[in-house]
Amino acid sequence: MKPSIIKYFLKTISVLLLTIFSSCTDMKNQTEEVINLNRTILTDDLKKLEEEKIITQSEFTQIKERLNADLDYYLQHQDIDFPGLEKMFFETIKSFENIKINQPLFSEISSTYGIITSQITMRQFPTIDKDDYEIGLKLNKVMNNWFENYQNDSEKLDDLIAQVNRTKQFKIHTDISDVEYDEMLATITKIKTDTTISATALKEILTDGMLKYCNKSNNSNLEILNIYGAIDRIKKLGIHDELSAIYEKKWTKPKEPSYAEMKQQVLGRFKILLSDEMITQQEYEEITKTIVADIDYCKKNTENKDKIKAKLLIGLAKLKDKLGDTEDREAIVDLYFILSQKTKVDIKSDLNMWLYGFDPK
Repeated sequence: MKPSIIKYFLKTISVLLLTIFSSCTDMKNQTEEVINLNRTILTDDLKKLEEEKIITQSEFTQIKERLNADLDYYLQHQDIDFPGLEKMFFETIKSFENIKINQPLFSEISSTYGIITSQITMRQFPTIDKDDYEIGLKLNKVMNNWFENYQNDSEKLDDLIAQVNRTKQFKIHTDISDVEYDEMLATITKIKTDTTISATALKEILTDGMLKYCNKSNNSNLEILNIYGAIDRIKKLGIHDELSAIYEKKWTKPKEPSYAEMKQQVLGRFKILLSDEMITQQEYEEITKTIVADIDYCKKNTENKDKIKAKLLIGLAKLKDKLGDTEDREAIVDLYFILSQKTKVDIKSDLNMWLYGFDPK
């Protein structure tokens, strides 16, 4: 399975860094551009919540104004530390005392702060300061702990029912049938309404449900694990490991791309960046030449692990300052991680250092 070393960002959408930062002024302008892009996304998302009658029109206005004010404050105080950010979060939550905060609304609040912490992580680009990186981790924990204590079990189960219904409605996992969704929804509803079910019986219900439905694609099985895992957390049953073991047993290893497919993906990705004028022709040639050479080397040399590792690290060093976009840098890490797996060399710590500037184990 893909390790957790490669990616960490709180925001559910990609935070796009549209140009390579060449000065502090560029960085400041880029931060404003990212923030303003996400103001539009925030407005659209809140509008959808209003249309779905999750929030009222007046609540839409109140939430939008407050979260935009938080973004404004960050732009004016980009040196903010964790205590300052934590204080701002709780002041915002207090300002929403008249509003019932459910999971969809909490997601918008936490996503807004995720945008801020992602920019904090990048504020010393091209290096990433460990303390800046950890601000996002710590704030995410604070926000999730607050929401965990804010809702009672019945409200949490209501949110889970709504979430499952949305997933069913939009047919996100096509190999989970409507009948299966309805059966899982009936289980959640029964658990919500029947408070006499014992912890032992609940554990059996969840385990049986995992065994019954967890026989599909990896993504669908993960969705099923998330549903039953949510009930486990809400009811504090402590069977996360048992449920995860069922998922792991059903997990199938994805087909590894061939060396030829990897080269095709690299050339295609950076050709798009070139056509969008995100990189120059010279940068395109330097980047693709380095990566393709490393792919060819791994294909032809499978015996000497030390030489393979040295070759991959030299390639990464050449690429270090070539890309300013976080998504593209993560794609490079993904690619070199696959090369390391195919050749059975361990460069996980090196990839962390390349991407973050430290190893967030």
